[in-house]
Amino acid sequence: MKQTKKQLLLYSTILHKIYTKHTISRIDIAKETGITPSTVSLITAEMLSEKLIQEAGTKISLQDKAGRKKILLSVCPSHSYYIGAEISEKFCSFVLTDNAGNVIQKDHIFYDAPSQMSTAFFIEHLLSFMKQLNYKVSAVGIAIPGHYSESKKGRILTNNPYWENFDLDEISARLPVPAYYSNNVHCMARAEALFYSSPADSDKNFIFFHVGRGIHCTHMYRNELYGNHNIKIGEVGHITVHPDGELCECGRRGCLQTYASEAWLIKKARFLYQTSPSTYLRHLVSHSGDINLSIIMNAYHLGDTSIIKLVDLAIKGIGMTITNLNMLMDASRVFIHGEIFNDSRIVSLLKKQLSYEPNLFMQPCHQQLIVKPYSPYTGAIGAAAFCVYRHLIVTCSHRLF
Repeated sequence: MKQTKKQLLLYSTILHKIYTKHTISRIDIAKETGITPSTVSLITAEMLSEKLIQEAGTKISLQDKAGRKKILLSVCPSHSYYIGAEISEKFCSFVLTDNAGNVIQKDHIFYDAPSQMSTAFFIEHLLSFMKQLNYKVSAVGIAIPGHYSESKKGRILTNNPYWENFDLDEISARLPVPAYYSNNVHCMARAEALFYSSPADSDKNFIFFHVGRGIHCTHMYRNELYGNHNIKIGEVGHITVHPDGELCECGRRGCLQTYASEAWLIKKARFLYQTSPSTYLRHLVSHSGDINLSIIMNAYHLGDTSIIKLVDLAIKGIGMTITNLNMLMDASRVFIHGEIFNDSRIVSLLKKQLSYEPNLFMQPCHQQLIVKPYSPYTGAIGAAAFCVYRHLIVTCSHRLF
């Protein structure tokens, strides 16, 4: 039976609350959403019958004089299954997860040059991954290296020419299930909110700061992505850190991206290789085109003074940007993610940079800095989380008929 828009909205609101709180009682759902207790009881009873949620123990309410036990509800795993995929210049990755974010199967393909990645290449490997699965897939989420707009559905909105001819409409047309697209960092933040945050942290705002080819951050505010419909929000790679710095692709000078992004670090390291006879890079690779982030970090640890200056300046720029964000955004946690943060020395340098707080207030900041382990599957799992959010929670597609 088709549900009314009001019923679907109430259903979506309650399900989202259970996801973001991880465990919560019916009465607390009613208090936090403003939905009447009777309606909450009715809708959660339907969710229990559909095996979408489950009872997860009891909790004694200290505010209730009678000491009544609250029955806690949580998401029931294995209700439905979703594919998450990430597209990047270095690789494409695929995961199958259930609705609770448990990874069941995964695969990835690395390539030497971005030119290897095309719409046809991605579709071929995505469909191949789907054929291997013994699960009924409800939908596919795809994390993209740019932005997605309903008004320009077929395109990845980015100034990177690599993705100019990448056709999202063709992907959707070739898939047997619905497809949902979102920025890769938005997806990663969504996974933290839905799958990974502990109940104690479920109401805490956070920043997800990603360093890759470019630099982007997402602000999760009150369990929603802040500024989700404004594609300029989060483009911290284009914050000016040096007014007289190098010219960025965006047309401005001194953007953080020109100091700290992987693309620019590699670009500058290749220039060093060609112009500096003393650089250790010459002992690590035979051609400047072979330089990647891993080679740069090897030179860094070998003591290449030019590379050390290059990397230290990048981390100072990142630290400066995060410090500035903390004065603009309410966030109790900052997740940092990127291949460069696999290096403990780099993380220590960033923490030292962030330890210098502005001397403005008496109380020190108790913000957590969390290093998210880098993996080629982080974005794909995030895409699965976004898929769960759009298909299961917001759209309630399983209840439309």
